[in-house]
Amino acid sequence: MRSDTHPDRAATLGALLRVMAAAACWAMAAVLAKYVFDRGVPPIRLAEARVAVAVAVLAPLLVWRRPRLLRPPPGTLPLLAGFGACVAAVNLSYYLAIDHLPVGVAVSLQYTGPAMVLAVSALAATHRRPGRVAWVAAAITLAGAVLVSRALEGLGGLDVPGVAAGLASAVTFAAYLLTAELAGARGAHPATTLLWGFLSSVAIWSLAAPWWSWPLGALRDPGVALAVAGVGLVGTLLPFALAVGAVRVVSAATAGIAATSEPVFAAAFAWVLLDQRLAPPQLAGGALVVAGVVLAQLAAASSGGFGGHLRRRVHRRATNVEDGRPLRALGADGERGA
Repeated sequence: MRSDTHPDRAATLGALLRVMAAAACWAMAAVLAKYVFDRGVPPIRLAEARVAVAVAVLAPLLVWRRPRLLRPPPGTLPLLAGFGACVAAVNLSYYLAIDHLPVGVAVSLQYTGPAMVLAVSALAATHRRPGRVAWVAAAITLAGAVLVSRALEGLGGLDVPGVAAGLASAVTFAAYLLTAELAGARGAHPATTLLWGFLSSVAIWSLAAPWWSWPLGALRDPGVALAVAGVGLVGTLLPFALAVGAVRVVSAATAGIAATSEPVFAAAFAWVLLDQRLAPPQLAGGALVVAGVVLAQLAAASSGGFGGHLRRRVHRRATNVEDGRPLRALGADGERGA
């Protein structure tokens, strides 16, 4: 019994660490995005460019190394298209919120998303629902995010469009996590999920903001060009790959709690790169976020990942999209069989 438990906990911890690494990448991307905005690139255009850069790197890499992953499992294309729509929507709504609100307020509004995921999981679960510890973890991490981002200092004079955009980013963030989890449960490899999701997002942007009107002149500045590339790779491809892979081991609810560590990383990067010192309340908020993530890991390990039972049942019926062999049930490490 004990020999089975420890690998499960190790796999859960590894998945949560991947989500926290993704949060660190997103926080770094926010610093790069601020640099790009200050040099004349509109937020909508950066949201458009980040997925284009990501797919421009991912697609050739898969063609070269893993061509079988180019084809999605049967019946998953609508779900992957929905995932891509969520990626486009969360990027747009988040950048619009930043454009209207103090960054700390926008970040804190977005990170009400994990609580939404918990609520959806509680309503939809038929076997194992999020327990009290999971709800406490979500509340602690959200409170920590508010303290770290200094959101309470920017509550005066908020405009309605900014608040609406911030809440929309929370909803779309929750939807992105849930659709990624569902895609994995139906047998879609993380790379396949990302490829088709990014392609769908690029197609949406091509209609909403045609590429021929993109401010290409801004790319003559090498710093802007490098920052745009960094947002696409460090801020999009890498963290989304980490997060999508993680929700194959833990649930979207658990991953969402771990992702709430982003404001902590953002504050740390601002401290190091922008010389913005952390006040005592921010340090306390960072400690709360860490405590919440630890609680989430413990809750996930003890409950099977808030819905992990359903994910395992689906995986047992799925087939390997790479070679057509049946998948074994999720093992102790939480990964597919070879």
